[in-house]
Amino acid sequence: MFTTPAEIYEHSFRIHATRPAVREDDREFTYRDIWAWSDATIDLLRELGVGPGDVVAMYAGNRAEWIVFDTAVARLGAVKTPANYMSALDTVLYQLEFAGASVVITDYELGSALAERLASNPEAPAGTTTPGRPRIVQLSDPAGRTIPGAIPFPEVPGADYTPRAGEIPADPDVRSQLNFTGGTTGRPKAVAHTRRSAAAAFYIQMIEADIAVGEQMLVMSPLAHAAGALALAGIGRGATVRILAAFDAQRVVDLLIEEGITWTFMVPTMIYRVLDIIDALNELPDLRLRTIVYGAAPMSPTRLEHGLRIFGQVFIQLFGQTEAPQFCTRLSKLDHDPARPHLLASCGNPTLFTFVKVTDDTGAELPLGELGEITVKTPFALTEYVGNPEATAEKFWDGWVRTGDMGVMDADGYVYLKDRRNDMIISGGFNVYSREVEDVLAGHPQVAQAAVIGVPHPDWGEAVHAIIVARTVPEAPLTDAALIEFSRDKLANYARPKTVEFVAELPQTPFGKIDKKALRAPHWEGRDRSIG
Repeated sequence: MFTTPAEIYEHSFRIHATRPAVREDDREFTYRDIWAWSDATIDLLRELGVGPGDVVAMYAGNRAEWIVFDTAVARLGAVKTPANYMSALDTVLYQLEFAGASVVITDYELGSALAERLASNPEAPAGTTTPGRPRIVQLSDPAGRTIPGAIPFPEVPGADYTPRAGEIPADPDVRSQLNFTGGTTGRPKAVAHTRRSAAAAFYIQMIEADIAVGEQMLVMSPLAHAAGALALAGIGRGATVRILAAFDAQRVVDLLIEEGITWTFMVPTMIYRVLDIIDALNELPDLRLRTIVYGAAPMSPTRLEHGLRIFGQVFIQLFGQTEAPQFCTRLSKLDHDPARPHLLASCGNPTLFTFVKVTDDTGAELPLGELGEITVKTPFALTEYVGNPEATAEKFWDGWVRTGDMGVMDADGYVYLKDRRNDMIISGGFNVYSREVEDVLAGHPQVAQAAVIGVPHPDWGEAVHAIIVARTVPEAPLTDAALIEFSRDKLANYARPKTVEFVAELPQTPFGKIDKKALRAPHWEGRDRSIG
């Protein structure tokens, strides 16, 4: 078994050399192209003084160079830290400094502001671990614009170039990447993974995401996050990765029809918008689509049933986190079964090589059906939160990773998430799980999206507050009274929304999750309660 990503990449480069590896709207690259381009990138990084163990960052929009960056850094034996283009610039600057990135690869759009901010910062004092100002490598710009002082990213070597074999780091148990958490409860934490854990994650993604050789994979969410990891698993498998610069529902539908896409990854809000467009067509299109992987947030059972009617049993749900990436559990295609509707509320059962249990506040395993914290043991878990031994100690229980998600497990091993520990609402002494309330509200035919939070209440401590994106029905607009009445027979009195707010859209984190921290903030401003 290969124990480093570099081995997986080189194997795929060799056996799929002539196959298309990456496609964009106006560019296409074979596996041989990516292999040669990866060589050229390694050479540039070495010229810049980057060696094994040094940190290299990438901060750019979705484009083929993400694949090149990942393969080059892995083969060089350096440490990658991917920065999400949807993150605030202050967050990216914090990441670069904390990680100690010596080089950052970026595009003109994002890199111009980054370079300006870096130039305004003093160099790091001698003897500190901060990098000061990392060297900037700029990706090609269609308009020919350049960032002053930036080093150009290499071009693809010509057809006469022979790609190098044997760029394989020796030790699988050293650090390979620093990924940063979403920072929903404070500063993002730096999550360290080894080459071995990264390779294990590749195998799990290939198997559990049902990625086949020759797959036509469409990715459009930020390649710095889960979409990038799945795209790289596709490269390791011999797929063709079709990259979109950003999500556009109509464009996705067009590509599904016109380019014969067979596999895609979307967060639930994307799926909802695609479903709405397909619903409006005169007839269902003839698609080759066989797999939709979704994650980052749960789909409402009502919308999931809708998707099954449109696409069939093509869905795979993933559950994981930065600390144990993507696939701790999965709800398989066969489990997306209209004949077993209770499973649609589940996030599935444990994946290959992964153990899952539900624990109490001491780490003791709870009986089946009892509510507790989802805890996992897997070969693709983090080694530590860098520079944060307290958080590391709190994250682990005797080798098991605490996910921070509350749920139950049934007799067949299916896990049902109830809430994030920080999202649970305590109203009048009763625990209210926002996920359950959201699923009920999403069952109303005029609700497009629902988010539920706790807001201050003088008697109950917290009251249930629903924030709704409604479907437009001019002749009968949805009202708060109608929605509360809809929930009357479906929720206990203490769990029903006491107030409803209608919005045009819900804020999202850079990782595609509903940003409940932002939703709670105006309600709890100036109060003692944490809104993490």
